[in-house]
Amino acid sequence: MNRDQLPARLAARPFDDRRGVPIPYVSEHDGHVDFAVVNGARLLDCVRRGLCSACGQPYEPVLAFIGGPGGFTMRRYTDPPMHLQCADWSLRLCPYLALRRHRRRGITQRTAAPGFTQMEKADPVILATTGGYRLQLAYDDTDPLPGLVFIPQPWITATRFEYRGGALTEIGPEPIPAPEGMP
Repeated sequence: MNRDQLPARLAARPFDDRRGVPIPYVSEHDGHVDFAVVNGARLLDCVRRGLCSACGQPYEPVLAFIGGPGGFTMRRYTDPPMHLQCADWSLRLCPYLALRRHRRRGITQRTAAPGFTQMEKADPVILATTGGYRLQLAYDDTDPLPGLVFIPQPWITATRFEYRGGALTEIGPEPIPAPEGMP
């Protein structure tokens, strides 16, 4: 990927020359990158300062979350939100998202976020937008340390993506479930 093709805020990120992609803000670890593991200090920085997890710049009024149908329906995510534009590009640039056959290395049930030990890849993938979120602690019986869970406000929009021919393909709008407690 050529930096000239990227939005300015992603082009400004450090680049992983081997993969040809910008390094997400939450993926930097002490001078090296581990795309499969979220840097806890960076995640907390996103929360405290209202930063996009992809580019590290301040949020806009609309936030985007990417995940599977379970997270979408329950409105529960372990990854912090992004700008909509950064999320759109993440779906194209992140090999884990863009390619069906790509698997995360180094993530096991032992290293997954508390309460989120389902290791199967989501299919379909849903990109959903919201105006904000709240945080909740998640506990797992096997780990005494809690993890953070992002609980988005009711959805504004949702787009469904499925793997077709091995690649993630936009299918179209996803029906938005009623918020909890609503008919």
